[in-house]
Amino acid sequence: MSATDQQWEFILEKYDGLMWKIAHNISGDNAISALEDNYQDLCVTALNAIRGFEKKTGEKPEDFLDTVMFNKYIKTCLWNLKANKGANITKKYPLTKRVMSMFGNTEALKVEGKTLETTTENEIFIKEISSVLSKVEQEVLNVLVDDPGLLKPSGTVNISKLSRVINKSWAETQRIVKALSDIIGGEL
Repeated sequence: MSATDQQWEFILEKYDGLMWKIAHNISGDNAISALEDNYQDLCVTALNAIRGFEKKTGEKPEDFLDTVMFNKYIKTCLWNLKANKGANITKKYPLTKRVMSMFGNTEALKVEGKTLETTTENEIFIKEISSVLSKVEQEVLNVLVDDPGLLKPSGTVNISKLSRVINKSWAETQRIVKALSDIIGGEL
């Protein structure tokens, strides 16, 4: 059973501002949660809240739409959607944080598969940066370039694995990686 026009008008009249506010609060990745998509999801949740409350209480929507209990119920449903979408964004953030949209970035499509080891730009970068690195930092950088398996799926360095490879303590390896990250201006 779908909502009637009167029920939808009531929802929009009473909860439209709240739904837009919640839609704005869901942030972190526009590819996963654009503002309009968030708003549409909240609208669907509001309509489902009518059906859910009707099923839960056995009352007709005309009898409960303007009650305090339904007000609390629908607000809980809307805020729960925000929390669930936020948790989903947070879970996927390591994978999506450096993703760029292909829309309007056609030059990104032209890059052919060069590996880290054979890229001339990377060799030049490593030579140039070597002058500001300590001997240990330079060794760690070379190890990371030679063995990409030391990187986690999120792109950060697996400190435990790296510490075993370079035969240093976890804390010392963490300090070296942090220093390297600060020098190259990235996140390792």
